[in-house]
Amino acid sequence: MPPSASRGGWSLSQLWRDDEEKASKKDDDLGLPRHSKHAEHWQPAPKASLGVASVLRLILYAIAFFLTAYGLFRVIGPAAGASSLDPANLMPMYEKPRPPPRYDEPRMEEDPPIIKTPKTPKTPKPQAKSDGSGTKAAADPSKPYNGPLKLPHLGSSLEAIMLETQGRMQHNRNVLFSAASLKSAALLLPMACQMATERQSYVHFALMSRSDISIKELLAINGIDKSCPLVMHDARPDHSTTAAEPRMVLSVTRALHYINLYMHPQAIIIDSSSTEESYFLSGIGDKIRDTEATLIELSEKTAQRFSWLSKLDSSALAAWNEVNFDIIIQAPQHGTGNLKRLLRSLARADLAGVSPPHLTIELPSVVEDDLTNFLNGYEWPPKVHGVAPKTKLLSLRRRIPRQKMAEEESAVRFLESFWPAKPFHSHVIVLSPHTEITSQFFHYVKYSILQRRYATIANRQHWENKLLGISLSAPTTYLDNVTPFTPPKALQGEESDVEGTPFLWQAPSSEAMLIFGEKWVELHGYVSQLLEKQHASSTTPDLFAKKKVGKKHPAWLEYMLQLSRLRGYFTLYPTRQTANTIVGIHTDLHDVPEEYENVKTAEQEQASTKLASDGFDPASHVDMLATLPHEGDMPLLYHLPWLTWDGKDTDDAAIAMSAGKYKQAFRTQIGGCKDEMAGSVPADDSYARDLFCSTNGR
Repeated sequence: MPPSASRGGWSLSQLWRDDEEKASKKDDDLGLPRHSKHAEHWQPAPKASLGVASVLRLILYAIAFFLTAYGLFRVIGPAAGASSLDPANLMPMYEKPRPPPRYDEPRMEEDPPIIKTPKTPKTPKPQAKSDGSGTKAAADPSKPYNGPLKLPHLGSSLEAIMLETQGRMQHNRNVLFSAASLKSAALLLPMACQMATERQSYVHFALMSRSDISIKELLAINGIDKSCPLVMHDARPDHSTTAAEPRMVLSVTRALHYINLYMHPQAIIIDSSSTEESYFLSGIGDKIRDTEATLIELSEKTAQRFSWLSKLDSSALAAWNEVNFDIIIQAPQHGTGNLKRLLRSLARADLAGVSPPHLTIELPSVVEDDLTNFLNGYEWPPKVHGVAPKTKLLSLRRRIPRQKMAEEESAVRFLESFWPAKPFHSHVIVLSPHTEITSQFFHYVKYSILQRRYATIANRQHWENKLLGISLSAPTTYLDNVTPFTPPKALQGEESDVEGTPFLWQAPSSEAMLIFGEKWVELHGYVSQLLEKQHASSTTPDLFAKKKVGKKHPAWLEYMLQLSRLRGYFTLYPTRQTANTIVGIHTDLHDVPEEYENVKTAEQEQASTKLASDGFDPASHVDMLATLPHEGDMPLLYHLPWLTWDGKDTDDAAIAMSAGKYKQAFRTQIGGCKDEMAGSVPADDSYARDLFCSTNGR
């Protein structure tokens, strides 16, 4: 965790301070690294002697150091006759020490830190050129300036934040917004300020404009005052108003080079639309490949829909471009109207900021002509502004005709329909054909994945060891599909400003659920080995004598429940209000898994013809963040109710004990492990091999 910031970069509070408040400091008073006053603390080891080789090596090191320092001075350059890296320009960052953003809470309760900064520098005027007679003639404004490049105001702000934000480290908590166009700056500044106010990351803004507008004026025009804990960096070059286009491109790449050196931002957020300056986009594109930062590109049309982006911390933002997911839909044998409704809603959904997922539709052996004609004209991804995408991401798989499909065959087909190329980043969404999604669906999915899987708190508390996936719908019944389900109430002290509370339930969902890639791999391994054991045995063990999942759900859900109980995995469920803003569950058309097509069960007799998701409106404009607790924050897992698979309140310790007993019984009855081996349980294996033993008990 980075230390509390105590020195300042360019920040907002100082921009409104009187000039008299900036007390001049001498180099000797700051005690910065590389300062000469540190020499008095260094003493050579007793009785040590230096040979000729050592002396020469020290001389070479000194020469290399001064050459590097001279090069940095030449590029970042002096301002007003002094180097902008002069430590005397540095001021304390905070008026009083403040702790950095906390990892154990999604938000900080204390006031935003007040950041100090050096006096706002004046934009340098075009320098006069000598006419050869000793006098200087004014620079010709009609000719583009293409002289040596300097970044006169960037050095002090970068050196000021380097230590306090751990900028020298490859992995830290720095996020950078940057713009050249003043219109793009107006688009990004409010979002940057909001993210800084969340206290999840150190948020910076770098201006690389031609304009000579002062930083203070730019912020005032955009309604940002000193209460915003945003760190500003003036990355404009000298002669910016008259510089040639290639020089401006070079200034962007050079500024980004030093920003990366001193800050190592985890994510860089820009406006990639035509509003932004072409030299800026060119320079960013050229240099971003030399950094490890994630480039996040927004536009005026999409930024308004990304209000949730400001809730993400630097770790989650770093995974922005790495995360991907597929969609799997198992088409019903009858009632194809459901499937067509779902596919139309997918085509209408907002995919801004989301890489279009690969869509796989599992078709039965007999496909109705109406559905065939519909699929012939269906395009995925959909056209954008009338332009068809270059890549088609739709796969149709049709089963070879056989006799009635069995539960085992159905589950195998399902698990064979997807495999994550990179399990840590590749996930899958399972949608029932009787679902329908809203335009915000993909935004909620990406926000949930980044927040629950890649945020700093998720990594530190190893949430991947607890979460099987994230349900995108709210349950109305238990897994038997008969008993009505009543959502739990919020834990004491965790009440929020919205109706209901998210909760963790050991029972997974087959309606609309995101399954993490690593858990899919484990489920695949579990089912593979389980079926092999069951084929070798002629009896059904007591542990699996009775199904726990009703036959309105597909057969694979039973296996997923078994794995959840063996591992102590949970599925995260949203509130009913949140679910209704992203997905609806319809029961107005006949829709039963093919393996149970001719099976009459109690739950099928009670099938309702009304909309299961009461209050669902596919055209709703309710912002999904407004339905989340605490102004859009997602509560920590340990602040949510936990339920066992059959609906009993539980906690982490109790579920771990229950899973241990269930695993021991499984290994003995089904896994082929000898009784004497049952007590010696190996560590969990990512392919579920620890649950099974060979014929000799090992």
